[in-house]
Amino acid sequence: MRYIEKHYDTPTVIQHELELKNLNLDEASLRNPETHAGKSGGQLYETIRDMPTFSVLKEQMYSEQGGVCCYCGMKLEYPFNPQYRVEHVLPKETHRELVGEYKNLLLSCRATKEEVALRADTSKPKAQRKGYIHCDEAKGSQEITYSPLNRACENAFWYDLKGEIHYNDEEAKKDIKTLGLDGEYLNKRRKIAILSLLALSEDELIAFRDGLRHPNSEGKFAEFYFVIIDAINQLLPVV
Repeated sequence: MRYIEKHYDTPTVIQHELELKNLNLDEASLRNPETHAGKSGGQLYETIRDMPTFSVLKEQMYSEQGGVCCYCGMKLEYPFNPQYRVEHVLPKETHRELVGEYKNLLLSCRATKEEVALRADTSKPKAQRKGYIHCDEAKGSQEITYSPLNRACENAFWYDLKGEIHYNDEEAKKDIKTLGLDGEYLNKRRKIAILSLLALSEDELIAFRDGLRHPNSEGKFAEFYFVIIDAINQLLPVV
């Protein structure tokens, strides 16, 4: 997981906040229980996701994340078009006042066709099929301690050369389970991403790592870029 910097002063965000206010869907309005009385965060979101400014806001978030999932780092397009879920870091079910607020929104991955097929394979035990559910879909209405909006997330988790995720404290351990970041599917995908590193020289590893730290010419990060960076750091000699 990596910290995601948000940009609050863009015309996109300013226009979105104005539209929220005009519809009494901004945080200040929704803190009043009489505003849209009786409507849950989920019901309010049905209105927000149809707002003209919301589509443009999602484009900005896609750019800010470099086209990868806020939690696991999977790319957000299969095969060519963006495929994602809008994630409410503080759940809309318990924080309806934040249901449309940019500061609480990120983009999470959507299940690939392969994952959907694996989940439907009833020959596998239910516990194993659960390992194909992760990120926003696994989190649901639960809360986490370390989110990509918290800089501390960068030091809470690390990945080994097999692509498996590890934690640095008990709260991070809970977040891994909540987000399903230790599931079979993600472990397999991360391991494949790391395997190609083993054939690289020290100089090649350094150059590759430096390139991963920045988005490409299209503004996109490599899939699992922060996982691969962790692996490279372990392969390089300690200086």
